[in-house]
Amino acid sequence: MGGPGGWLSHSVPVLRDSPAGVVTERGRFPWPELLERANALAAALPAAPYGWVVPPDGGERSVVGLLALGLLESAPRWLLGDPARWGAAGAAAAPDGGLVPAGPSAVPPPQVEGPTYATASSGTTGVPKLLFGRPHTVPDAVGLYAAGLPEYASAEVFATCSAIDFAAAFYMVAAPALVLGRDLVLFRPGSWETAVPELAGRPGVCLAPPAVAVLGARAAGGRYACRETWFVPAGGGLTPARADRIATGFPGARFLTMLGSTETGLLTADREVRDDGRVGAPIPGKPVWLEDVGPDGVGTLWTRGPDTRFAVTGGRLTARPDGSVTTGDLAHRTEDGHYVLDGRADDLVKVDGVSVYPRQITAAVRALPGAVDASVTVDRSRATDRVTVVVVGDVTEEQVLDACRRLPTPVLPHRVVRRPADQAAYDARGKVLR
Repeated sequence: MGGPGGWLSHSVPVLRDSPAGVVTERGRFPWPELLERANALAAALPAAPYGWVVPPDGGERSVVGLLALGLLESAPRWLLGDPARWGAAGAAAAPDGGLVPAGPSAVPPPQVEGPTYATASSGTTGVPKLLFGRPHTVPDAVGLYAAGLPEYASAEVFATCSAIDFAAAFYMVAAPALVLGRDLVLFRPGSWETAVPELAGRPGVCLAPPAVAVLGARAAGGRYACRETWFVPAGGGLTPARADRIATGFPGARFLTMLGSTETGLLTADREVRDDGRVGAPIPGKPVWLEDVGPDGVGTLWTRGPDTRFAVTGGRLTARPDGSVTTGDLAHRTEDGHYVLDGRADDLVKVDGVSVYPRQITAAVRALPGAVDASVTVDRSRATDRVTVVVVGDVTEEQVLDACRRLPTPVLPHRVVRRPADQAAYDARGKVLR
């Protein structure tokens, strides 16, 4: 199970000399202190035949656990996720770091050898699946982002209100802070008072669902200048109207919209907020291309790089021996080299014989006055697919139904669920509760 030396070993000198640290509601924890705790934890860890589970509890203990696993001379397998689901039956957590020995359900497919790491993703099915990568590629992924995105290279602080087992939070916030020795701010969606003072007046990156960032902007009330803060939307859904609301509460805030997934890592980036499906140009150094392109220029997006995954349990991952992966996203490329999303091959559903993409429904509902966010689920267990629309905000069921009727390909949802625009509408990863 072990392999090459610790995947964080090259970051030890950086962390030991860093003036930064982890900031939570409990206070500030300097990197040298956390490194000392991690070394003590690594020295005391017993054998774990299936590897380790790191609980994404939003505190510095999870970071200590990650550090410890990154320092071990023989790199183990590990995953970010719920210990109750992925941990060994009856296993006790380590005193510091919260690490729990993994159970057999957490191992990668039988053909996978050597150290791996994983994050859990429920996708559209609601059934958690683990997507696996190699831990030693994590620093390479951070290097890719820092080289290709000036915002990452210059950031003094990385912040997120999403749990770090959310792949975007791990790769785009936690990993850069760990590898580069920058401030890492972990806060609950309703506790912006922890993050805002750290972001104000400093170059920084903040990952948050757009609707949650809007609520944070209301709480901030324009009291802090955030001219060097780049907001990155978690899970998509950033519109020009939402960007304006966020910038009102966080004066000067800017936006880095990206396309990516747990399977592919980051693909494209754009510094302009749009609502026409345009997702920007490929990140420098990250190959992105189209295959099976039709007469209309639409093809399937493929990529490869250090932030991609290569194996999955409880699901399907389209990966090739050379490391190329795809999630089936359909897109076309503009003359200036940017990509525009056109849907996803496996998202197409039939409702009463009508073919429709859930992405189209979500966009139409989010555009309603009073709507803050929306999500779509599809029940494929019956003879015909049944669509449920969840809308967050002050919107009536009839407004949602009317928006769906007005789609280019009209659809009638089987069910509409309305939720108030507050933090209770979201899960720990910042996704709309279904």
